Amino acid sequence: MIEPPDYREKFANRVRSLREAANLSIERASEQGGLSPTFWGSVERAAQEPCLNTIFGFAQGLGTSGRTLMTFEHEDDDDEVRRELNNLLDLFTPDQLRLSLDISRSIYKYKPALRDGTIEKPR
Repeated sequence: MIEPPDYREKFANRVRSLREAANLSIERASEQGGLSPTFWGSVERAAQEPCLNTIFGFAQGLGTSGRTLMTFEHEDDDDEVRRELNNLLDLFTPDQLRLSLDISRSIYKYKPALRDGTIEKPR
């Protein structure tokens, strides 16, 4: 029989990774979400699991939506840089997402030139 995923652990990792990506302390994030720092920390350690109402408090504390908070697929990424970038993108506003897309497209345009050596790499 296949062992089901440990969603308590997945949620704890997701909360911690989004909080770290947002550069928030537990105290600041819990204050923004209307939760106690002690409870926030215990959820991040997977010692407690939140009810539905507090899940939305976590989302508010992280400045994101409940839907984004409950998206666990990034946790399985093997590439640490891609996982960190995905977590950061999950915290962006729609305007910030649009700007990052425009910047990423500009960077991508120069990708072949970097490989050919026609553009000097920054040192």
